[in-house]
Amino acid sequence: MTVADSSVPFDRSVGEANPTVEYAPSTDHTAETATPPRQSAVVRLRHRLDGHHADAALLLGALSVVTFWAFGLGLVLGLGALVLGAVALRIPDADRMDAGIGITAGVVGLVAGLVFLGATLPYF
Repeated sequence: MTVADSSVPFDRSVGEANPTVEYAPSTDHTAETATPPRQSAVVRLRHRLDGHHADAALLLGALSVVTFWAFGLGLVLGLGALVLGAVALRIPDADRMDAGIGITAGVVGLVAGLVFLGATLPYF
């Protein structure tokens, strides 16, 4: 008798063409009924972005360049691109090219947004 990884015992007899499977459910039901611990929104976002920080930095950087004219939106997106790009550079498996382009685009979006706000705020 051998036990599989799912704790279902089965018989691997050489003479049988179809092995028999005996199902014995576990008596420990705590794993099925236990609720996972509550996590903060930052932890959930970090797990969701796991390994994709460089892609997110590139996306936010490109959006910050495109939306620099929207009062403050380009600044927020550019700052997000800088933060995610810096985080991506600290991850060993991250795509460094995407992270670098995201940081560069975020800086361009930040500078363009600041210039645009500086040029338009005196008229308000």
